[in-house]
Amino acid sequence: MPLYFMEHRHTAETCPTSKPDLLRMLGTHVMPDNAAKMGIKIHSDIVHPGEHRMMMVLEADTQQPIDEFARPFGMVGSVEVKEVTTCEQVVETATC
Repeated sequence: MPLYFMEHRHTAETCPTSKPDLLRMLGTHVMPDNAAKMGIKIHSDIVHPGEHRMMMVLEADTQQPIDEFARPFGMVGSVEVKEVTTCEQVVETATC
């Protein structure tokens, strides 16, 4: 299945940590069980402390469920989703 890289950015003013209900909703949203209901596997997620940035590596059959999964983060900032590959796949296929 294809891999996707999702990056979300928001400002200090729109940070979900200042809105407990929104923070709980987004926290529940990014749980593996919830993502699995959408046909998505979460490979990793990271947050840059103090930078208001979050990144995830996700896997799904197509980009459509990834875009739907990313949509709630658009309420507080920007979201970008790109299909990606691993270094191992690049070496195996000799394509970059």
